Amino acid sequence: MKKIFFLLFVLTLFGCKEKVKETVMEKKEALPPIEERIKAFAPVTIEADLSHLTERERKVVELLVEAGQLADAIFWKQTAPDAIAVRDSLAKLGTEEARKLLKLVNIFYGPYDLVYEGRRFVGNGPEVKPQGANFYPLDLTKEEFEKYIQEHPEQKAELESQYTIIVRDGNKLKAIPYHQAYPEVEQIARKLEEAADFCDNPTLRNYLILRAKALRTDDYFESDMAWMDIKGSKIDVVIGPIENYEDALFNYKTAYEAIVMVKDEDGTKELEMFEKNLDHFEHNLPYDKKYIRKTAGKGNVLQIMNVVYFGGDCQAGTKTIANSLPNDPKVHELKGGKKSMFKNMMEAKFDKILKPIGERILEPNLVQLVDKKSFTSFVTLHEVSHTLGRGFVYGNDTLPVRKALKERYSAIEECKADVLGMYNHKYLFEKGLISKDDFEKAKVTYIAGLFRSIRFGAEEAHGKANLIQLNFLEEKGIIKYSNGKICVDLNNFIPAIQELAKIVLTIQAEGDYVGAGRLLEKYGKMKEETKKIIDSLNDIPRDIDTEYAIIRKR
Repeated sequence: MKKIFFLLFVLTLFGCKEKVKETVMEKKEALPPIEERIKAFAPVTIEADLSHLTERERKVVELLVEAGQLADAIFWKQTAPDAIAVRDSLAKLGTEEARKLLKLVNIFYGPYDLVYEGRRFVGNGPEVKPQGANFYPLDLTKEEFEKYIQEHPEQKAELESQYTIIVRDGNKLKAIPYHQAYPEVEQIARKLEEAADFCDNPTLRNYLILRAKALRTDDYFESDMAWMDIKGSKIDVVIGPIENYEDALFNYKTAYEAIVMVKDEDGTKELEMFEKNLDHFEHNLPYDKKYIRKTAGKGNVLQIMNVVYFGGDCQAGTKTIANSLPNDPKVHELKGGKKSMFKNMMEAKFDKILKPIGERILEPNLVQLVDKKSFTSFVTLHEVSHTLGRGFVYGNDTLPVRKALKERYSAIEECKADVLGMYNHKYLFEKGLISKDDFEKAKVTYIAGLFRSIRFGAEEAHGKANLIQLNFLEEKGIIKYSNGKICVDLNNFIPAIQELAKIVLTIQAEGDYVGAGRLLEKYGKMKEETKKIIDSLNDIPRDIDTEYAIIRKR
């Protein structure tokens, strides 16, 4: 069977004239040349200084990276039904054309270009990336799934679980837990336990042991709580099924990823004021006071980290520069959250992408305000802001906002984090914690950052979120276009941001699925003027194509 697939793949790849299913390139405007799309990802080797670690700590890092590579292998299985088959077939061909295609397949973890609406660019199969990735049967529709659950309510919990894949079993649907579906899970658990044996920090050791247990059971609450309790460790790790972005069908299923990181002590100390002001941010949210919680959560942890290794979901396409975890709202209520900003990733993106974009699109008098420190501070406040607002729908403490908004949640949540990240600058300025110059730099750097993020792809959650902000600010007259350059009304900027924040926060507080749809429909589309500016940036990388020094040195 593999030989048959390989033959069909080769024929399709090189233009066989047999009657095969039309590819997306034949039906739509051709995608840009492969070389151009590869150049859109600037090659960067990510390094992290491990010299301050003991020999045993370096062994822990090494074992965590090995566990991370196994998580990466699971993600290849989750991202698309034929991602691995296409990757391996291209590797066997060995031609120059195949090497180029393989490069792009490795960037996107499959044959779908995540920048260009998930369009297929190699091989024969669905024209666009399946909404359900590889979590559901390829032919399963939303309507069929929802109808089946109505008819089989006893299966609802397992079918909608974040940690199951769905398969057909005759005329029934069957849920298979991740720890049964992926044999790599047991291997990851063993690596974590081995790392725990070398770990001298008791809180990190406890987490690694509990995380291994969680992977084997798909029950993550206890290990998430233990992760929040890690103290005094130079090393941290995120590993397992985490984010829901891959599941564009329902936003139920989580994808495997791994982040191995070491603490940047100086950077973390500089940003402690954000953590101290979390409850103040919560109490000053610009919406109906009845929705405001007493606290944003106790025990929130803010840390500046340097990435040693990325694997899986966070490595696919656009590289993560920060995260706010865990996602479980129960943990947030009890422990708060942990905000990790990846300093070496942020600095690489600023130098390679954001600064050149600002120089290209902004009016000359604004270019000098595009600032690296403002960029890293905004990313930090973005992640802090993920913990603000309601985790559960107002009046229904058993219904998470994530579940109420379904597939619309990710874009709305990213929009919220962005606008509150900017809105919170107002509080910091009024309290004298940042200067007027810092405040103005933050506004302009944020605008340049919108165009950076939109280039991830208009259909990607962050891309949609940034389009909402850009179009809203344009409607309010904050952003204007003049001779191909962008000017910004800095004086009226914050009132417009405050208005958008109120809309998004209220949608979440009320679990307003319909309202989320209206917002996305009105503002989540790319206008012609925006497209022209985006097109003018084609020679500037969209993102970075990372390799990791710790892997290369082996």
